[in-house]
Amino acid sequence: MYPAHKDMWSSVDWKYWRIWKIIYIPYWQIYGESMLEEFEENKDTSCTKIQSVWENNPSIERCNEYDWILVVITALYMLMSNLLLVNLLIAVFSYRFERVQENSEKLWRYLRYEVIMDYRTRIPAPLNLVIRPIFFIVSKCFKSINNLRNKKDNEDVKAAARE
Repeated sequence: MYPAHKDMWSSVDWKYWRIWKIIYIPYWQIYGESMLEEFEENKDTSCTKIQSVWENNPSIERCNEYDWILVVITALYMLMSNLLLVNLLIAVFSYRFERVQENSEKLWRYLRYEVIMDYRTRIPAPLNLVIRPIFFIVSKCFKSINNLRNKKDNEDVKAAARE
């Protein structure tokens, strides 16, 4: 990326080390920042840092002052805000999980109650082999007797209607 390795750690000024440029752009790209020109020193020739020139001539603008502490503070701000957002996301998901857990426990209790009430009226296993067929035969007999009574009652009603 940077073939001049001797310039990477130059002893001239630590602010201009190339390692900062290697770290700088990918760090800001993590946050989706693409307008890095605002943080950098303005290299445009239409501006000046001399106060008398930009005060007397309105067509010439004042150059922005570059300060590395601005970049550091902004980087820390972005880091802390992202940490807070991740913590907020974790809190929302844990609250949602607790609500789902509570609702699932209520549902489980209701279904367990249904199963208990269903098995409460059942006869234990060895006895149901003897009693169940007898109960089935008796219930069929009662149903047939009721059907005969209903037919007889219907015939009596029809006979009474004819008279």
